Amino acid sequence: MAKVFYNFPNYNTYPGVAPAGKITITERTPEEAQEVVNKFTRENWRKIAREPHGELQYPYLVPGATYNDLWDWDSFFTACSLPEEGLEYACGSCKNLIDAPLKDGRPAKKATVEGNYNYFLHPYPLRAQFAAIMLKRGALDSLWLAPRWEILERSLRWYEEKSCDREGFFLWQTYPGIDNDPSVYGRQPGTIAGTDLACFMYREYRAMSLLAQYLGAEDPYAQKAENQKLLIQTRYFDEKDQCFYALDRNINQQIHGRQYVTWNTCMRFDSSSNLYPLWAGAAAPEQAKILRDKIMDEEQFLSPAGIRSHSRADKQIYNNEMMGGPSNWQGPVWGLSTVLNVYGLLSYGFKEDAKNVAARLLKTFAADIEQNGCLHECYNGDTGQPVIKPGFLSWNLMAFDLLKNISENFVPTDF
Repeated sequence: MAKVFYNFPNYNTYPGVAPAGKITITERTPEEAQEVVNKFTRENWRKIAREPHGELQYPYLVPGATYNDLWDWDSFFTACSLPEEGLEYACGSCKNLIDAPLKDGRPAKKATVEGNYNYFLHPYPLRAQFAAIMLKRGALDSLWLAPRWEILERSLRWYEEKSCDREGFFLWQTYPGIDNDPSVYGRQPGTIAGTDLACFMYREYRAMSLLAQYLGAEDPYAQKAENQKLLIQTRYFDEKDQCFYALDRNINQQIHGRQYVTWNTCMRFDSSSNLYPLWAGAAAPEQAKILRDKIMDEEQFLSPAGIRSHSRADKQIYNNEMMGGPSNWQGPVWGLSTVLNVYGLLSYGFKEDAKNVAARLLKTFAADIEQNGCLHECYNGDTGQPVIKPGFLSWNLMAFDLLKNISENFVPTDF
């Protein structure tokens, strides 16, 4: 039976959706490609900068292309690597997100183009990380942050109380930012413990610990971070398959027996979401080597254009179809899926592999810039051709100074 990918008729005729054109990756050095990308970034980042309006009190960033809203993880990753001249908008995005929780602590996932906060999707746990990185870049200080410490703690408690099960697994309440991750998409809300979500929580605890020390507050978060890291290494990692997986936590709590279900039910889909322990620093050294081998395998994640969002070896799922709502993370190369793994490889000492992967993405981006005058949301995992949404900037801007960062062992998402 043929796969049915999208049920909107003539989707590729929608304005701003179809690729601007094909590309041919010409012979150039990675350094030459980096120069093209850096020049484009400096000339174009202002296209995604927005001024305060509505409920948004500070300037902020949007993804570009067909997206004109403030999104939590788009703005976070973009802000990490934005040139210094864009720091006001990077920090403003952070401030807007920190100031936006509901009374129960639930953070906003996004804010609409009209300037209204929206809470309908599961927010990423990243506000403390965002603040820590803005502190590191000199854009935040204790005068602004100290009065909001209670807000950060209240937001974190929302994750612990509303999206965590009895064994400490954090559960996606809606489908995640990796829109159609088959481990989560179409599943019942609050039943899937994603590896990526666990890694974000680990980083968030670490960031909360750092901020607590900075502000002189009580710090229970360092131990929580260690507990979360251990959970990732032992429960999300399947020893049989030698792979991290999301877990199905749809367990009947009312079972009529004395034994509680203590075993894992792995969602055996090879999504790039399961590579996050490398970027997060949550993988044990031997697990990092396993992830490195998967990333650098051309039959799995390594594409001519960068890192695929899903392993090509997972034939049941892998595809490069044009999709939106959900966007397609079941095969195409994304700037995010690539750069996070570049920095993960770098952090675990695989520097030459990081350079190899970075060069593929930079050459693809440079070809798109020179031949189409833009970047796209994602690229075909087999051919490197643009798939959808010309004008997408967002975390593609993480390619700025990528080779320099590798050379200097600098990871801009670290805090």
